[in-house]
Amino acid sequence: MKTSIPIIILCFLLFSDALFAQGGRANRKKDQDTNQVTNKIPYVDILYGESQIQRNGMSGEISNVTIYGISLGLKKEKKHKKSNDIVVQDKNGLTFSLGRAPEIGQSDSTYWNIPVGSSNTLEFWSLGTVNGTGYGYTFGDNVLMLNVEDNATWNSIDPRSFARSQTPADWQYMRDMDGTMRLGSSMTSSIECRISNTLTLNGGYTWNQVLPRHMFWYWLGSEAIEGLAGAAIDNVISNFGNISPKSTPVMHFILKSALLYGMKELRRTHMNWPFETPTPMNITFWNIGVGLTL
Repeated sequence: MKTSIPIIILCFLLFSDALFAQGGRANRKKDQDTNQVTNKIPYVDILYGESQIQRNGMSGEISNVTIYGISLGLKKEKKHKKSNDIVVQDKNGLTFSLGRAPEIGQSDSTYWNIPVGSSNTLEFWSLGTVNGTGYGYTFGDNVLMLNVEDNATWNSIDPRSFARSQTPADWQYMRDMDGTMRLGSSMTSSIECRISNTLTLNGGYTWNQVLPRHMFWYWLGSEAIEGLAGAAIDNVISNFGNISPKSTPVMHFILKSALLYGMKELRRTHMNWPFETPTPMNITFWNIGVGLTL
């Protein structure tokens, strides 16, 4: 790793613009594809979902968690330069989600002051910054927006019970995440239907990976690889947009989602892929929600 550190630093300096172009990060070329008039729209979204939680290496399952979330911030929208029917959006703000574990029965045995019961359960809360981009189709006063977000998160995980059918070696996979705030990253792919520029109906998929610890150089190298891949995807989307502007929302949604999902899969075993590092906690969920644009 010592010999690779200078290479990673050089890549970071040379490609700092591209490094944050993946996922929901703003694309500098996008300004060339839009008119200059920008609409700024405050928004509030409320969501609900059921999550699955998993960490590679742990033999047992963790019970599903009910998710409640809220997101608020600002959307900046412009008309696409080559098509007035296409809207280009930057989405920024804060998001907060709370994961509630199912109720567990009484237990007479404990491990590290945590009850040992019939199942593994945990609760968590997550605070994140929203960095999203999207393209949408307009239908009169209505908008169908396809969004992709690549967000940084800070997470607090609280184990509530351990499954008695397992051993402390398995329970340790949950205990590793306890005790302090944990850095993470999440992707969200969502479809938003805005009715009369006020009410929105949302549905989406979120994958939040929580790191047991932050290993800066490994993290930087992994992010540099993702950033370069994101820059290549941006060029492909731009080329599709030049040929057929109306294909841009769909191509952006598919290609950006595929990149972020693929990176999450690669990091399922090593949190800073391709470097051999510990496994992250994976929190995935489908969600539905409603919102207001003000």
